[in-house]
Amino acid sequence: MTFKLDMKDLRILKELDQNPDITTSRLAKRTGTSQQVADYRLRNLMKNKVITSVIPLIDVGRLGYTLFRVHIRFRSISEEKKKAFEDEVFSSHKCFFIGSVGGRCDHYFDLFAESPSDFQRNLAGITDKFKEEIQEYETFTITRIHIFNYKYVLENIEPREVVIEELTGNEDLDKLDDKILRVMKKDSRKPYLQIGQEVGLARNAVKERIRKLEQRKIIAGNRIFLNSALLNKESYKLLLKLKGDEEGKQKIIQFAKINKNIIYALELMGRYDLDLEIEIEDRKKLQDLIIELRNSFPTITDYEIMPLFYDSGIDFFPIEKDRQIT
Repeated sequence: MTFKLDMKDLRILKELDQNPDITTSRLAKRTGTSQQVADYRLRNLMKNKVITSVIPLIDVGRLGYTLFRVHIRFRSISEEKKKAFEDEVFSSHKCFFIGSVGGRCDHYFDLFAESPSDFQRNLAGITDKFKEEIQEYETFTITRIHIFNYKYVLENIEPREVVIEELTGNEDLDKLDDKILRVMKKDSRKPYLQIGQEVGLARNAVKERIRKLEQRKIIAGNRIFLNSALLNKESYKLLLKLKGDEEGKQKIIQFAKINKNIIYALELMGRYDLDLEIEIEDRKKLQDLIIELRNSFPTITDYEIMPLFYDSGIDFFPIEKDRQIT
């Protein structure tokens, strides 16, 4: 199933992709419509789940956390038990992302932890609870996340990148900053006045606190999330094993930044060194992209393809409410 987009819809998506915080009046000017039309079309794109969310990219690495990846293969699992597994991981742990994939594993999830031992304790809680269903698992450390914009929406979109680096500091949050992040983490376009009403602050006080969070890089940026299936795209993860050449790895990341179909590049420690998330029309074009990568970057020694079927949740700020608050 796809959603039929006309040129005005595509221009709205392009402007939001470049600047997720753009005001409706500015959006109208940039797309050549009235403010009422721009507002209606934006609401319609969100209502129909073409835009699934517009959220802040909160860098909890600056709060002292590291992100760990887990690939899971099940022995056998019912749909009911699979839902219980997804709910347990996402709701009861500091889970950044969880999704269903194909290939050698069935699910993967990313957990924030304060240390490797903290991660191991949380992972043991999950694997013990589902030991009858889990056949095997593999873990990675995610050291850096490169988040790119959706350059495939329209031609000639300027590449945009936000980088989140894990464990880059030990910043503290006070109670009001914590409340603000929790209120806005599902909607970065929420008006300052509305946020203020929910946290007990004046509009301008909220605006100033968000500005300082951005200055401290705790809010690394903002991003729209699109439903690739409605845009006639298939989603894949391409895991790359490299020779250990840092310069070669960074060249692949720069290639990913300008390639229209690559929307993330995650630097890993483990069996693979890079995870490229790709949204593309079909498997033939995916294979063409992989051949281009292999021909262009001889530092690639091995790779694995995982089709991404769906994600069950994403949360850039899943830490406990009483952590890092002064």
